Amino acid sequence: MLFLFLNKNNMLKNWTVTTQAVKNGSDGVITRERYLLSHKHPNHKHTEKLISIIGNTSTSQRIAITGERFRLLQQLNNTRGGRPLSSYAMEFCLTLPKGHRPTPKQWHSITSDCCLQLAKLLKLTLEEREQYKTQIRAVLHQQPQTGRTGTGDHLHLIIGKVVGNRVLKQLQQKQATRLIKSAFNAAVLKHIGIDHREYKPYELERGKRLEMWKYQHQKAQDSLWIQKLITKLQKQADKWFQALDINDDRQQKRQWNRILKSFEELSNCSLSEEQQGQISNLKVKVGIH
Repeated sequence: MLFLFLNKNNMLKNWTVTTQAVKNGSDGVITRERYLLSHKHPNHKHTEKLISIIGNTSTSQRIAITGERFRLLQQLNNTRGGRPLSSYAMEFCLTLPKGHRPTPKQWHSITSDCCLQLAKLLKLTLEEREQYKTQIRAVLHQQPQTGRTGTGDHLHLIIGKVVGNRVLKQLQQKQATRLIKSAFNAAVLKHIGIDHREYKPYELERGKRLEMWKYQHQKAQDSLWIQKLITKLQKQADKWFQALDINDDRQQKRQWNRILKSFEELSNCSLSEEQQGQISNLKVKVGIH
């Protein structure tokens, strides 16, 4: 379902922008990188293309390493026992309605404009700005343009929060969200000629029962996929324990890598309480905390 923010005259107030902190330190950054390029993830079942617009896997690794370095120095210099940095990046998701598909080159220009405006808000020094540029990761997800359900094309923009010896705390404040919405509006108008103030979203005429059935069906399909993955993880754990019993180092390593990959896939899934419990028990079983 496509959620749009409307004003009193049924006009679009802003193109859709959502924000979230990338949690869990370097693990969280690398997990997001893999998620954004994963064709097999259930969230990408209907995605047509996953296109890197700015940066690559090395960019995410750079964000993670910079964060880890800062966290280490923070711990070494922190004599008061304060909480160490646990989020190394912010993620912004820029979405356009169906029927509007900028080219990758246009998305690059739109993203660059948004990042430039954020840089001005952050009041970066010349040295900080150079580092800031190297910690920008953007991946475009092209969605089907037909049908009345689902979102349109959207771009995931990840920006590192650590430059030099400081954390860019403003990135996670409301003023940054307001700014990037305004910058996104202006950039879309500038580069593809679409004004959000003149866009009128169509009204969906549909039966509530039909939509609820579709939602429940999709939810059941996702839950089935997740349960299959949990079952696979259990089998991998069993094989790993068997390899431990017979001191088969090669098999231990192979199954351990598979276990870590399965846990990573599950980390991006929406789990039920029962499934969360199963995952927690498996983590305890294999000694992952």
